[in-house]
Amino acid sequence: MEKFHYFLNFFENSKIKRYDLLYIYISYMYYMQGNWNRILRVNLSNNDIWTEGLPIEIWENYIGGIGISAYIFNKMEKYVDPFSPENPLIIMAGPLTGTPYPNTGRHEIVSRSPLTDLLGESNSGGFFGNELKRAGYDGIIITGRADSPSIIKIDDSVKIEKRDDLWGKNFYDTQEKIRKEKKFRVMAIGVAGENRVLFSAIMNDEGRAAGRNGLGAVMGSKNLKAVAVAGTKQVPLEIRSDFLKLAGDASRYLLNSPLTQGLKEYGSMIWMDAGPGLGDVPANYFNDHNFDYDELSGTKFKGLYKVTSYHCANCVIGCGRTVQFGNITVDGPEYETVAAFGPLLGNKNFDRIIEWNHLINDAGMDTISTGVLISALNYYLKKGLINIESIKTYYENNFSGISKMIDDIAHSRGIGNELKEGLERFAVSNNIPRDMIATVKKMEIPMHDPRAFKLQGLGYATSSRGADHLQAEMYEVDMGMDNENLGIRSGDRWTIDDEKRVETLVNTQNYRQIQNSVIICSYAKVDTQSLIDALNFATGFNYDYEIFKKIGENIIDLKRKINKKLGLKNEDDYLPGIVRKGIEGEPEESSTSENEFKNAINKYYKIRKWND
Repeated sequence: MEKFHYFLNFFENSKIKRYDLLYIYISYMYYMQGNWNRILRVNLSNNDIWTEGLPIEIWENYIGGIGISAYIFNKMEKYVDPFSPENPLIIMAGPLTGTPYPNTGRHEIVSRSPLTDLLGESNSGGFFGNELKRAGYDGIIITGRADSPSIIKIDDSVKIEKRDDLWGKNFYDTQEKIRKEKKFRVMAIGVAGENRVLFSAIMNDEGRAAGRNGLGAVMGSKNLKAVAVAGTKQVPLEIRSDFLKLAGDASRYLLNSPLTQGLKEYGSMIWMDAGPGLGDVPANYFNDHNFDYDELSGTKFKGLYKVTSYHCANCVIGCGRTVQFGNITVDGPEYETVAAFGPLLGNKNFDRIIEWNHLINDAGMDTISTGVLISALNYYLKKGLINIESIKTYYENNFSGISKMIDDIAHSRGIGNELKEGLERFAVSNNIPRDMIATVKKMEIPMHDPRAFKLQGLGYATSSRGADHLQAEMYEVDMGMDNENLGIRSGDRWTIDDEKRVETLVNTQNYRQIQNSVIICSYAKVDTQSLIDALNFATGFNYDYEIFKKIGENIIDLKRKINKKLGLKNEDDYLPGIVRKGIEGEPEESSTSENEFKNAINKYYKIRKWND
């Protein structure tokens, strides 16, 4: 009976003129548990709206999230300019999204990145993904360009609304206005996305961000200000009773985890207390670790401000922070933001970091890319590598002009119109040597120092989307987070070119594809068998460790294939010297020579079979 109702619902909501009855019948037959097999299609150029399904074996082999998104992107073959109306913006949930399994309330966004020109991917927490799944959709594919600023509303129906009143507003105002109309969950861009800042983010809920790859600019190029969704449906599960018991067990396991307790207490900023002792928190634009880290510790932060925890959908950890700051409540800051605007810049003022974090979130930009760019320019000025008066003024009086700098970038105003292109493009245009530019594939390097965990650097170099600590968290693996069943084994953190060590990185990257397809939060360190069982109880498929390994490897290979079509060359898998060179007074083995790095890359290609 449930399948029959699904068939009727699908029939009523599909554009019959686009599909014949055979397609509808096939989609009905492919209906399954865990996923609805309903992907919403929206063409903003002609206001066309319809739904599509995928063969059941595609769901089985690519799971959801990044896996399904990469599959769709590849099948569409839209290898066009990131700002072309034909560049698809793909928003995808996972098979556990919208269910009680802990920390799975996330969504993945994929498109061609304007920052890297490669396949862009980002995922975000909050509640938007859950709401999309509960609205009866696994994902949305958006193409075209609206002729005026618009939003997409999804509840009992789907409609495109012209909303000129929202254009020019930042994220929080946009979200508030839409939420007043109905209890929607909203993902939206701020002015940075409108102005096509290449590191603009797509924001949702309380400061949650799909960041890094500039997908907010893709959304802005489509004249799409927001997507709002309200859902009431129950996600179908193959074996509901066993699934619910497993979800309860996983929740209790996470609640009792020491990592959860630390994150509950201090949020991700706990790494400002733990990381410096390992040399993992870079200072002074990646040149050293000479900084009084106690000034910006998570412990001090909690003592200075009124801080409360924020939980995403189905989250039992609550790593998010909300901070009372003057007359406003600010979301964040996270560890990466504090490190980028603190030690990396050489700033010890928490108030300013909170202020800058709020401005960046509201404008809809990535805090890591923004922070690295601002820290790099400060270093270049000090070293006499650039001499631009309009940039100098931002740094006067102990960084008093940084707030204006952020606003100028978001509005593409003055020198901000050049800075919005990201660090690498700006630095190259000003003749900065490549090894002094802290980027990989044009994306700024995050706040985990490759000299502390050298496989982290190899992970940055080989990541499909540019420097990304969340594609392989080697700083966690080499601190003892082994997963023997997946071939993930901790080892000497300063050994990079041993084949077994490189295999661990490869296996870690492969497993991340599974996690980003499910989609589950990186802080939810559930046992892999629990995740396997959860997927099997939800979908009725028959996953195991070996299948997980193969699916992860296949997704990585698919992303590589896509990136090659988009212009990626092997030499783009490079780690700049600024994060490889040794630091005076620190262990010699923490540095990575050019030869050592090349040996590691060659071993990596051999394991991946990318030399064939």
